[in-house]
Amino acid sequence: MSEATLSIQEKMDKASKTLAIMFDYLALDGSIRAEQKNEDIALIVGSEDAGRIIGRKGQTLESLQLLLNRMMQKADQEFPRVFIDIDGYSRKPRKEKRFEGRGRDKRRRNSASNMNSESNGASDADGDNEAEEFSEHDLILQQQALDAAKEVRRWGEPVVLPEMNAHDRRIIHISLQSESDLHTESEGEGNLKRVKITVKK
Repeated sequence: MSEATLSIQEKMDKASKTLAIMFDYLALDGSIRAEQKNEDIALIVGSEDAGRIIGRKGQTLESLQLLLNRMMQKADQEFPRVFIDIDGYSRKPRKEKRFEGRGRDKRRRNSASNMNSESNGASDADGDNEAEEFSEHDLILQQQALDAAKEVRRWGEPVVLPEMNAHDRRIIHISLQSESDLHTESEGEGNLKRVKITVKK
């Protein structure tokens, strides 16, 4: 049977198996489920390695998706476009949802703006007392912050996150601002800085 005559189910299976092989080569773990979305194929991925798979600003996920599509379309130019959805995050625009930190009270904006001092004791936001809307990307950043906090507590050593823009750094600070035993601060020059997470002395 030629690639062109594969059924949509066979194409979904092919895309799923190929992504699974890519994960194996990258030493990543994840469950993969394929769904047909109109004329496209969506690969729904659940993984504890979500942060690594997505990468900063979704760049790793975008690269994986691009490579996977090229591989699928090399043998069949009519192969449907494939989108990867990792724990609810994909490169396609998604509806924003409420940001609620793991059973904690909803994070609320502080009434004062302090863009010059980036730490978990300062606010990078101005605004009212309404709960703030956060995107799927922000929720991924929240999870990365919580994972980093676990490592800091476990080993007692500082964790420095990759360079981020001001918005992403702010999400990290907000995610950990209620962790009384931890301190966050931004390091570096220019628009892209790293967030350092340490145990308070």
